[in-house]
Amino acid sequence: MEDKYDTHGTILLNNGLTIPRIGFGTYQIRKKLELEKIMKIAYETGFRLFDTASAYGNEKIIGDAIKKLKIPRNDVFISTKIYEGDMTYEKAKSSIDLSLRKLQSEYIDMVLIHWPEVEKSEDRIAVWKAMEESVEEKKVRMIGVSNFCKKHIEHILQNCKIKPVVNQIECNPIYYDEDTIKYCEEKNIIIQAYCPLAEWNPKLVKNDIIINIAKNKNKSVSQIILRWILQRNIIPLPKSKHEEYIKQNFDLNGFSLTDEEMENINTLRSINYKVDDDPNEVPV
Repeated sequence: MEDKYDTHGTILLNNGLTIPRIGFGTYQIRKKLELEKIMKIAYETGFRLFDTASAYGNEKIIGDAIKKLKIPRNDVFISTKIYEGDMTYEKAKSSIDLSLRKLQSEYIDMVLIHWPEVEKSEDRIAVWKAMEESVEEKKVRMIGVSNFCKKHIEHILQNCKIKPVVNQIECNPIYYDEDTIKYCEEKNIIIQAYCPLAEWNPKLVKNDIIINIAKNKNKSVSQIILRWILQRNIIPLPKSKHEEYIKQNFDLNGFSLTDEEMENINTLRSINYKVDDDPNEVPV
């Protein structure tokens, strides 16, 4: 039976293009040799989506690694983000051009607004216009948002020519914004999950519900959590510096969670432990 959540597969986006079903996060990985080694392992394991940001300080290292490892550019999906300090039209245009130079690529697969906060609400729309122009100029294939709540997305949808294809938010069993997730589903905007393992918080990884399911499936705790995310049709973005865990985080095929197991994991939302700041506090 075909597994619609196969990590080798893709998801169809609202612009008719596709995106890998799982991605590799690169936040806080800035050492050149380390990141090159990690990318080699991740690519050979099967990861094709690599998520970075101008604020991560590693775009050039990723561009260097792709060239050094002789990875065909069209065989990987690179996503980056416009830093919240660049939230004006002119700065956004410059940010995209700088990311292109650092990544040493003629195009970027996806650019996201990293955070919704702006000095003036019209700046958010001006940045989106700059991003839309980058698509028209074929510098960027698709655009989306990160850390946006329903109210922020509505603001974009009321003033855009191109819909966001993705909203990248914090999402794991002990914290997820159900209202935002449901709204994005209604608008055909795919959710990407950063902090999918809640930074290895014991409230999650040592939770009896997760541990018991993992034992019954003969899988690791991280595999159960990431499979839960996949089965919600959300793209997880796990990160690791260790070969064993990189391979484990991609190996989510050949098993599935039952409806009951999914519901049991859903109950962990009541723990309500958030790693990052709350974007709900950012005004429109």
